[in-house]
Amino acid sequence: MDTVQFHATVGPEQVIRPPAGVSLPEGELEVTVRPVVPPVPPAPDPLAPTRDWLLKLAAEAEQDAPNLPADMAERHDHYAHGKPL
Repeated sequence: MDTVQFHATVGPEQVIRPPAGVSLPEGELEVTVRPVVPPVPPAPDPLAPTRDWLLKLAAEAEQDAPNLPADMAERHDHYAHGKPL
């Protein structure tokens, strides 16, 4: 016999009744019972507004980027603070 799977509600009388249209064979069966757990919706991302704002700000900065020297990252202290090379 193929496995039959269905959802049922068990009342105080502790009887499992298959829903209409589900046919079970007579005789001994192995039954596994698991509670139906509704899917948990994902929690809203509390950082989404900040992330959107930062991405928008970065896109604007990229469009308005000044012409910086190619070695700006390596010589930041020189350009920003006047440190000798």
